[in-house]
Amino acid sequence: MNSLERPLAGYLINLSVSESEDSSARGFPEWQVNRVTLQLVAALFGQGASVVFGHDWRDDGVMEAVFAFARAMQPSLPVSSTDLVPEPTPLQNLLPWPDIRYLKQPELDRLDSTLSVKEVELPTDVRHLEVEARQGGPDTDIYRYVRARALTALRHRLTEKSHARICLGGRRSGSQGRYPGIIEEALLSVRQRKPIFISCALGGATRQIIDAIEGRQMPEDFCPTPLQGVYTRFQNRQLDAVNPDCIVDRIGVWNEFSSSQPRVLANINGLSQQENEELFHTPVIDRVIELALTGLSRLRSRGDSISA
Repeated sequence: MNSLERPLAGYLINLSVSESEDSSARGFPEWQVNRVTLQLVAALFGQGASVVFGHDWRDDGVMEAVFAFARAMQPSLPVSSTDLVPEPTPLQNLLPWPDIRYLKQPELDRLDSTLSVKEVELPTDVRHLEVEARQGGPDTDIYRYVRARALTALRHRLTEKSHARICLGGRRSGSQGRYPGIIEEALLSVRQRKPIFISCALGGATRQIIDAIEGRQMPEDFCPTPLQGVYTRFQNRQLDAVNPDCIVDRIGVWNEFSSSQPRVLANINGLSQQENEELFHTPVIDRVIELALTGLSRLRSRGDSISA
């Protein structure tokens, strides 16, 4: 199958999709959120794209289902044409410190044409804290700080590695990182001007991001930062005191999203301003998928560079 038949061949898309505090009230309990994830994976695979997640396989079974689909999509015979676009591994997982791989190496070796699982290293300026963090354990401030920095490093790697990101849902609080996960991932996409597709169909953190983009006032519960004191305490132990990843500033985050108006996003993700506004608010998942694929296809057809 050539690149014309697979319009997104060679693209790697980061899916940032999870349940939120209000996703059930919107008609998306956990099992439905998993189904949404599978719908997105199926649509992207169908267009030739690969998918990367920022976590290992969870007990909810969604990753097993995603992998089963990826394996079924693999060609039965190797493709020999030199005209094809090189494609990444169809399904990829990146893991933050100190997570370990669910699958053992023999299984990964057997599935290496379909699945890639890699661990992301700690940032250089906190590696000297790793031993102390492990010895202290999850309830200590040093562990919480190193873990949070590891999550930021993971999200940087996801942003750099992927060509675009799709964000739905996400919890507004309870994160182990400096910010809730989807908020930090969307922030990094905005900063690096990477194509991003945001929908509030599942509510949660993406609902707040959209509120910021559309110029609404920041709510009190936006981006709670329980680790701010921890970050301040460890600043004098860092090798790079001016590292922006060490800054915790929820007001600054809101203002950055406020600067990313629909017309700004339209210059990056291939959708018109009206289409982005529809994407923000449609409750129909099929329409969310259609709009995301439309934007990605336009970027490729007009030759825009969205290289990872």
